[in-house]
Amino acid sequence: MRKIHQNFRQFITEDYDVPSEMEKELEGPLPEPQDDRERNLKMALRVIEAEGYDYKIVKNQIRVLDDQRLETMEKLRQMLEPLGFVHNPIGGGSSIGRLELRDRKFGSVYVLVKLKKRTAASAGMDFEAKLANEITNRYEDIGITATTAGFGHGSDLTIHKDGKPAMSIELKTAMSADFGQFRAQYNIESESWEPRRTKGYVKNEAIFGSLFDDYLRQWLNDNARFPSLRDPRLNISKNKVAGLKASMKTGELKRELQSQWFNGKTDVKMPFDFERIASYYADKGDSFIQIDGTGLYALKPEAQSIVPVPMFADLGLKCDLRFRFKPSAGENSNTSFTVAVKIKGRYKKSPISLTNASDLDMIVKSLNA
Repeated sequence: MRKIHQNFRQFITEDYDVPSEMEKELEGPLPEPQDDRERNLKMALRVIEAEGYDYKIVKNQIRVLDDQRLETMEKLRQMLEPLGFVHNPIGGGSSIGRLELRDRKFGSVYVLVKLKKRTAASAGMDFEAKLANEITNRYEDIGITATTAGFGHGSDLTIHKDGKPAMSIELKTAMSADFGQFRAQYNIESESWEPRRTKGYVKNEAIFGSLFDDYLRQWLNDNARFPSLRDPRLNISKNKVAGLKASMKTGELKRELQSQWFNGKTDVKMPFDFERIASYYADKGDSFIQIDGTGLYALKPEAQSIVPVPMFADLGLKCDLRFRFKPSAGENSNTSFTVAVKIKGRYKKSPISLTNASDLDMIVKSLNA
């Protein structure tokens, strides 16, 4: 026993050579636990920053900001998968999924791609404000000013003479082929299709609701039926089918329903008269509509006595109400039942535009006549 005790005392007091690679690991302070938990986050950020992407960090989420979402997600997938990230196509509530690295020791990280560009509403607000400021700055000294409604109710642009409204104008940054769109849903209780009452729909209910009732509701009730309302790929909430859920087989269900509902096509289109669009704007109370890049048009015949421009209703355009499945990203992503108002034909350009300085001078002169 004494021999063992002596050997032990010699062991704990003896100096041993430590290999250089071990010495390096022992140098410096021990890492803080927080440093360990953020190791994966910092690793992902180095990759993202090397590509020059803008991003935001929310806890352990990296939100990459880029308008080409699908292409960016694919590029990030290729760069991050070798580092242990996995693409989850239905993760995080994102329509294109997210990249995930689940790691309790060094920290779980989730990478999403979000849109960077400003919204159409913001662009419209800029257009309104720019015109209003231009008119007020140029003509305020002779009693002509302009105001906008902003995000509130009322005309997009109102030109005042001596403080009183003289012209009310609807402003459009563009009149694209997609005039506007909204979503539909199937009401299980009433066994009928109906528009979803989103903010965008409610704002334009006067035109969207009447078009849906007149041209699409009955067709959907007659033709758009689900083989089984128990299909887990259906997005059912509050007894209403609002679309298809993201899953590995969502694309299969979409193609099956397209074949049944649309007779082999990918959508259904219901034609209607452009007069419905023109009347909608006239009924809102405005006298003119200005389309950036196309010009100024009269919504009511009496408006032509103020400014001699073409009638908006006489443009001769053709319209369709189009119903289709609209994936939020890839074929297996969340998919909505989308109704779009499509406008076809070539616009006859107006000879007068509020964005032209000499035309503004002529309009102001007529208001002061």
